Amino acid sequence: MKTVTRTLKNQLVPNSDLYLILRHLIAIFSENGEKMKKFWKYIAIIFIVFAADFFSKHYLLHLLADKYGDVIYNPNAICAKCHINGVIISWKDLIGGDYGLSNLFNIHFIWNKGVSFSAFNFMMPIVLGVITALIILWLIYYMIKKACGYEYLPLAFIIGGAIGNFIDRMRFGAVADFIQWHIGGLWTFPAIFNVGDIFITFGVILYLVNMFLNRKKCSCK
Repeated sequence: MKTVTRTLKNQLVPNSDLYLILRHLIAIFSENGEKMKKFWKYIAIIFIVFAADFFSKHYLLHLLADKYGDVIYNPNAICAKCHINGVIISWKDLIGGDYGLSNLFNIHFIWNKGVSFSAFNFMMPIVLGVITALIILWLIYYMIKKACGYEYLPLAFIIGGAIGNFIDRMRFGAVADFIQWHIGGLWTFPAIFNVGDIFITFGVILYLVNMFLNRKKCSCK
């Protein structure tokens, strides 16, 4: 590490601000080197959650684009022919069969300009994007620097899901939601969500349960 720092110093002296920033980043990773080794499995979980969210949306959008055209990729488009913010797709069209899934879930595609479960959809996409990015960075910092062992898995679920929705917002200005939960014809969940939202919700619940169960066993500093 001293060799790396010395090399950076020799190369970046003319730009002292950049040198100080890089030295600070090196110090963080050096200080937390042993802890970082334990994080690889959680980094893998973050990636898996992100990939599940990203590719489920990618597959659905590709399927809709084949049927309705590239207008489906534009959240602001108005398509009288297909009524984009209300497209209902059968499980047979999506995965080749129903398999009883329609008894619990519909595939109902919408563009959500808010956050999870369509909250705060009155805010500008760029504002939500910046807020989301800051939250993700803070969660990563907290996970590396301050989190207890029981917090790692729920935080990985939350971060992975949040990154998936953040990527949508940066690409399209809105998030692709498509899962509608219902119980037969008796009750329908009032919001439409996606795979990332599921992991975020599960992560929050798991975090709260773990915090309650471990409140006397773990003291985080």
